[in-house]
Amino acid sequence: MKLRFIAVALIASAGSQVALAETVVVSGTAEGASRSDAVAKAQVTLESNCSKNYKGQPVAGSFKVTFEKPLSNGKHYVDATMSCNTP
Repeated sequence: MKLRFIAVALIASAGSQVALAETVVVSGTAEGASRSDAVAKAQVTLESNCSKNYKGQPVAGSFKVTFEKPLSNGKHYVDATMSCNTP
């Protein structure tokens, strides 16, 4: 009787698995000749991290520059974040 109950429970749990997706926030930095270059590099880096490292898709409109600073060498530095939907 116990074995039958365990078998039924296993079959029921196997059939009711829900695909669990998760949203993670990836962050990164970049430098560029101008602010727009630095922002573009940061966005490309975060999109690449999302797809390669997390096997996910970037969430549209989630890219944000969280910090920016002009550097003494004439370049610009940015920190940025992006949400990534993972499987």
